Amino acid sequence: MARSVSQQVKNDRGPAGCFAAIAALPALAVLGAILWLLVRSLSYHEKPEDLILSGVFVLFALMFWLVAGWSYSAARAAMTPQRVQAMWLRRFQAEKGSAFRPSRVIDKLSRHGISAITLQDRDVKLSFEQRRNRLAPTFWFFFAPIGALLAYAGFTQYQKVQYEIAHQQINYSDNIGEAIGQAIGQGLANGIAIVFVILLFAVALMLTSVLIFLVAAISGPFGAMFGGKRDDFGKLPQLLERLQRGKGRRGASIVRISDAHWREAVSSTLQAVDVAIIDLTNVSEHVAWEIGEAVKGVTPAGMVFICSEHAGVSDAARHAVSQSLGRDPGNVVLFPESGDGKHFAKALHEQIYAAADRRDGAKR
Repeated sequence: MARSVSQQVKNDRGPAGCFAAIAALPALAVLGAILWLLVRSLSYHEKPEDLILSGVFVLFALMFWLVAGWSYSAARAAMTPQRVQAMWLRRFQAEKGSAFRPSRVIDKLSRHGISAITLQDRDVKLSFEQRRNRLAPTFWFFFAPIGALLAYAGFTQYQKVQYEIAHQQINYSDNIGEAIGQAIGQGLANGIAIVFVILLFAVALMLTSVLIFLVAAISGPFGAMFGGKRDDFGKLPQLLERLQRGKGRRGASIVRISDAHWREAVSSTLQAVDVAIIDLTNVSEHVAWEIGEAVKGVTPAGMVFICSEHAGVSDAARHAVSQSLGRDPGNVVLFPESGDGKHFAKALHEQIYAAADRRDGAKR
C-alpha cells in the first residue's frame, strides 16, 4: 500500500533534522565556548569594565544562537524533499496595506515538503525566512575562509605561547616567588590569547551575519523594484521541468509573465503541478477562467480553496466554482485578517496533502 504524502513528509523530517543539527554544530560549539568565557568573566567583577566584557559575551552568545538556529532552519529546508508542487492562483493586488498576506504562509510551505509557483504581483511579499535561508550558503561561503584563517591564527598563537612556557628558563634557586609569578603570567598570556581569538572569531561572525541579514531584508523590495520589467515566459519550460522532478526552488517561485502570455503560462503550469491553491476572496473574470483551467490541469481532486474569513465565500465565487466543478467549493481554508497565521498554515498544508493523495489515488 502506497504511503500518503503526509507520511512521506513525516519520514523525511528525521534525516533532514539530523543533517540540520550537524550543520548547526559549529555555531553551537562557539556558543558553548563563549558561554564558558561568560561564566568565567562573571567570577571576576572587580572593575566596571568587567561588566562591559560580560555584556559583550552576552551579545556574541545571542548572535551565535541566532546563527545556529538559522543554520538549522536553512539546512533542514534544503534537505526536505519537495513532495508536492502547487500553483497559487488569486486576484492580483489583493495584499495591500496591513492586510494578512497568504503569500508569506505559502512561501513557507517548503518546510512541509510543498513547493509553490505563482505569477508575479507587486503586492506579494515573500517571507523573510525564505530569503534568509536562501542566503545561508552565501553566508558560509564568505565566513568559512575567515573562520579557517582565524582558527589557524589562534592555533599558531597557542603553540607559540606553549613553546615559550616550555622553553623559558626559570631560576627556582634564586627567587621562588618570582618564578611563580612568571609562570602565572605565562598562563594568563595563554588564556588571553585564546580569549582574543574567540572574540575576533565572534566579531567576524557577527559582522558577516549582520551583512547577510541586511541583504535578506532588502532583497525582497529591491527584487520587486528591479524585476518589474522582466519576462520569464521563455524560461518557464525549464522551471516547470525542475518542478516536476521535485527540484524546484525552496519556497514560492514567482514568475513574471507579460499579459500576452499569461493564459498560456497558467495553463502549462497547471499541467505540471499536483495541486492548485485558489483564493476565492475576490473572484474576478480572470480568476473564474483560472478555476476552469485548474479543473483541466489538476482535476477537481487537486484543487484547494482558500478565502479571507472576514470576506467569506461570496455568491459570485460559489457560482464560478459551480460553473467549473458542478458543485460547491466544499471545505474552504480560511485565513485571518491579522496574526501569524499558524492555524491557517496547518490547515492549508493538510488540505494540500489530502488533495495530492486524492490525485494520486485517482491515477492508480
